[in-house]
Order: sequence, then structure tokens, then C-alpha cells
Amino acid sequence: MPLLDNLIATLTQRDPLPPLVPEKVWDESLTAKIDKLTAAPLAKAGLHLLNDNIHNCHIIAQEHENPDSNYWHAILHRREPDYWNSKYWYKRVGNHPVIHDMQKEEPGWDPFDFVDQCERSDTETERMIQFKEMKFLLNYTLDKYE
Repeated sequence: MPLLDNLIATLTQRDPLPPLVPEKVWDESLTAKIDKLTAAPLAKAGLHLLNDNIHNCHIIAQEHENPDSNYWHAILHRREPDYWNSKYWYKRVGNHPVIHDMQKEEPGWDPFDFVDQCERSDTETERMIQFKEMKFLLNYTLDKYE
């Protein structure tokens, strides 16, 4: 699917990295392109979140009730920022494979501690870790649902 591949490439190669708490959608022109995809809803939710479109990601994530949608829900609330709510959704994620992938890449990483870290500071390190987590979850979502 060329459009999907193009969107993935555009959104996963952003420079500079997405902010922890976006002030606006990164590229508004991508919103309609993501919406018209025939991709699985949770893949679209992930693309919206990578485009800093918290609202559109939220609409999709709250329509589903499973560990994958809960994971997107947790990240979007961390990025709002609504830290308490982010931790609530991380509790609902459970033992997710992406958490294990993150711990392999970032030894000692814990989603709850990372929420606290993001609340305390916004450095290039936190942005890189957040971006890695979103890309891992997007890849997992695409592999599972596409």
C-alpha cells in the first residue's frame, strides 16, 4: 500500500523528534490522508499520534477495548499531558510485547517511571525514548492488524 508506506516513512523519520507534549498537529495535511487509509483503525490511531494529532488518536483508541488500544490510549494521555490518566491506561495494558521490546532497548525502562520522567523534564533523551516507543507500537500494530 504506497500511501501507507509513504505515511509511515514520513512520520517515523521526523527531524526534529516529536515533542513530549505537542502544541499542535505536526502536519495537518497528513490528517486526511491517514483518515482515508483502508488500514486497521489502531494503525491509523498510531499514525495520528506520530503526527501529534492527539484528538484523532483518542477518538480511535477509545472505540476499542484491548491491550493494544489501551497502549495507544496511555501514550496519548501522557502527551496531553494527563499523567495520572496515562498511568491508568498503562495499568490496563498489562504484559504487552512492546513493553518487553522497550526494556531490551532501554534497560530498566518502566512505563510508569517514564510517565514521571516526562512530567519532570522534556529533553532530547525523553523525546528519543518516546519516539522509539511509538515506533515499536506502530510496528507491532501493523504486524498484528495489517
